Amino acid sequence: MRIALLFPSWTGEYGIFSHFAKKASVWPPLNLAYLAAIAEKDGHEVRIIDAEAENLSLKKTLEEVAVFAPDIIGITATTPFYHLAVELARELKAADKSIPIIIGGHHITVLKEIGFADPFDYAFIGEAEVSWPKFIKYLEEKKDISDVEGILFRDGGRIISTGMQDNIDDIDSIPFPARHLLKMDRYIIGTMRGKRNFTTIMTTRGCPFKCVFCSTDVFGSKVKRRKARSVIDEINGVISDYNIRHFIFLDDTLTLDRKYILEICDMIDKEKLSITFEGSTRANLVDDELISRMAKAGLIRLSFGLETVDPEIRRIIKKDVPLESYTIANRITNKYKIETLNSVMLGLPGETRETVGKTLAFLKSAREIHQANFSIATPYPGTELFTMAKRGEHGLKLITEDFSKYRRYGSAVMAVNDLSPEDLIELQNDGFVSIYSAPWRIIPMIKKSGLLGVILTMSRIFRGIWRKDFRKR
Repeated sequence: MRIALLFPSWTGEYGIFSHFAKKASVWPPLNLAYLAAIAEKDGHEVRIIDAEAENLSLKKTLEEVAVFAPDIIGITATTPFYHLAVELARELKAADKSIPIIIGGHHITVLKEIGFADPFDYAFIGEAEVSWPKFIKYLEEKKDISDVEGILFRDGGRIISTGMQDNIDDIDSIPFPARHLLKMDRYIIGTMRGKRNFTTIMTTRGCPFKCVFCSTDVFGSKVKRRKARSVIDEINGVISDYNIRHFIFLDDTLTLDRKYILEICDMIDKEKLSITFEGSTRANLVDDELISRMAKAGLIRLSFGLETVDPEIRRIIKKDVPLESYTIANRITNKYKIETLNSVMLGLPGETRETVGKTLAFLKSAREIHQANFSIATPYPGTELFTMAKRGEHGLKLITEDFSKYRRYGSAVMAVNDLSPEDLIELQNDGFVSIYSAPWRIIPMIKKSGLLGVILTMSRIFRGIWRKDFRKR
């Protein structure tokens, strides 16, 4: 069978933020590449179209699909851009009603029947790597699809669910992603050490923590790890096939298992891979010895989730990381010249103008913190935050369930206490003004975002300064 797997273009939805989205968030759709590898293993012909990376308009995407003439079409999209997947599916159906269209990903996994829009014929719920090959086989042989676990499908006017597919414990059984079906030269990311052609890599699935703004509906809370040898073999393959030497580790908490990440670092050094890499972790799960070792193996960037400095809000959101850990962790990463990003969320449950002010004051004076990212707390479906907002807990008020507005930049879908959505958007800009107007942060901004990024950031800073001056008058 001929299978087309599609990822719609999305950064244009961000307006002025689209430049930064392109710079930092256009990553290979690894989920599609895994499914493609499984399908190819079974002898099927697959094409992946990453419309964002390939700069394809909706019209051009439709033309590319028509040229390939698939027997099945699969689409994936995140929550704020799910409407783009629906739009794409509708246009595909208008062009040829006979081709089955499948939707998968976190959004449909959480919403299930609610998110199963008309143009989709099938939906995959949860991890699809086990049910996917069985589904293709049954579809090709015209067998009863209801025997395939983990899917939704239509029977006349009814939506049928076959229940949940069991989570995959042995993630080493999943073949390496079919990166040869992606335009690997299109994935470029800015770092303090210049632009890097990169790929993402999955070494673990699952997260044991309970932060209210995250969901574990797809991979679960049980942490599953690949063998370190498998990870290194995949890295070696990427170097050999594409000469790519920068890797973004997708682990929710890169240093959760100290022994595991050190084993990977030991293998990187032993085999002289000469790579660089980055990832995310918790500030209380690093120390001088660990960072020193990771830096030697190629670590050049690390992200911490600071969120807020207010102790009560940290309790509500279940962020049980001591605040002093961020100062200590940033001091260590600076020592080893590791670019470090500290993520902040504005508008969390219990937030007030005063608590936002505390966080901004902390960042403005914390010279160890060179970079911070200011997002607006977004209650994605499947998270405890979404439930809190619907119930009106901790001063929250959910304004809309139009998920196309569930973006973390330049958009807010909740009010909290005395802060309206408009206030949160204004405070987000104030956050960038607060941290990036500090002279010691100018160089990191230039190196990471490029000239256009600097111009856009500075324009926001000047607008923020002007607005504050206007309010004083």
